[in-house]
Amino acid sequence: MQKNKIALSFDVEDWYHTPAISGSSFAKYPTIEDFFADWKGKIDCLSDGFFNLINLLDKHEIKATFFIVADVIERYPEIVDALKKRNHEIQCHSLHHVSAIDSKTKKEYQSQELWEKELVEAKQIIEKTFNTPIYGYRAPGAYFANWMVDILERNGFKYDSSVAYNSLYNKTNVTLNNIPTIPYFINPQDLSNKTPHAGLVELPWSYLKVSKYILPAAGAFFYRLLGNRYFNLVINQCLKNGDTMFYMHPLDFSNEKIPLTSNKTRPAYWINMGDTTLKRFEKFLIKYKQNITTCDEVYTRHLTK
Repeated sequence: MQKNKIALSFDVEDWYHTPAISGSSFAKYPTIEDFFADWKGKIDCLSDGFFNLINLLDKHEIKATFFIVADVIERYPEIVDALKKRNHEIQCHSLHHVSAIDSKTKKEYQSQELWEKELVEAKQIIEKTFNTPIYGYRAPGAYFANWMVDILERNGFKYDSSVAYNSLYNKTNVTLNNIPTIPYFINPQDLSNKTPHAGLVELPWSYLKVSKYILPAAGAFFYRLLGNRYFNLVINQCLKNGDTMFYMHPLDFSNEKIPLTSNKTRPAYWINMGDTTLKRFEKFLIKYKQNITTCDEVYTRHLTK
């Protein structure tokens, strides 16, 4: 178990990128442009959490993967400068953090043509900014469709890390069955590891298997809600099977009050933000430091096995 790795990653987005606020079928604002045209209040809740996080990673000399929403680059130059001075892996988390499929019907919220156009634009912006090839992707809100696989491949992406398999919800447009917690070449029809004929590697989200139930446990909200006792069970179980994935947002470590919560069905969504989670996460980093690496290393390890 000690030789197996945790792909540690962070999705760099601000509070207004979350699906309840903008860019989803259930958002208050259909697009990020609609948000900025209307919103007159505080914008930046990202910087505080980002610098809390980056200082913690510096302290423990840990290298991770940052999946960046491309429009963050223009709005947060200090964050861009801080990442340029460090040796973290940089990858793509879309242009404007739009969830491309409807949360209920799983039909296209964005057309495939528009999704590909924005994917290419985001890739180009991030590559130019950081002077590094971009070939890893994570879907906003983990809303991932099977038609994305071919588009990602033909635009030079080598791995994805979006498939969140569990018994509580499904954010894909197919029925998921027996998705592992270890990396695998993805089948572009059902997103499984069965008879894959795509070159794209999936780094699936971690989960906890309890009897016949699969409990969600990739990080972020569930980590803020449930803490280290639960996630130690998750990570230990996943590491027995091989390499796995864990993710957070810099926003999770922010002490700023979120200006707007529009979705009344998720009253606890921002629970334990800031110092509470930062202190927990430092214990997590110390416990698993020998296992932690980047998504790229886990992807490369999969290719060589």
